[in-house]
Amino acid sequence: VPLRSYLRFRAMQYDDRVQELIAAVPGTAGWRLAALPETFSDAELGWLLRSFDRNTASGLRDYAMIRCLADLGLRAAEVVQIQLDDINWREGTLRIQRTKSRREYVFPLPEPTGRAIADYIRSARKVTKTSRAVFVRHYAPVDVPLATGCVHRAVHAAYVRCGWTDRSGTHLLRHSVARRLLDS
Repeated sequence: VPLRSYLRFRAMQYDDRVQELIAAVPGTAGWRLAALPETFSDAELGWLLRSFDRNTASGLRDYAMIRCLADLGLRAAEVVQIQLDDINWREGTLRIQRTKSRREYVFPLPEPTGRAIADYIRSARKVTKTSRAVFVRHYAPVDVPLATGCVHRAVHAAYVRCGWTDRSGTHLLRHSVARRLLDS
């Protein structure tokens, strides 16, 4: 845009013959019509979080994973890679080490998310011999950390319980976190 403006200025002010040059300068992309990603309203998010049966081991685990997605905006791959040592209970922080950008981040751990993780660890997490992953399988072999597919299935099952057959994916929760941050 600045180059086109300068060439127009030259054409008007100094009567330079730069029309061909102006035509050769590409225009800027117009993203005005690009749609913003879909997000959950606060009411829908509350409905989703209440859809979990927290009286079962898998319900506690799935609820804690969804809290990580919905409260922190983590990706599914980041959730399954959380280790017990990544949570600093005294400071109320969560360290995410292996991110898509290959950086390490330390997030403040919201109280509802920390409570959900603590409830799962105390009441439902299987005792493992070698795995330090927070989220582990509930059937043999329990030392194997979860794969991202388990997170995706938990989110999909929650959508179905809420009657949302037209929604899919974990990024909808990530986009909802971004919307809430922008609104605040």
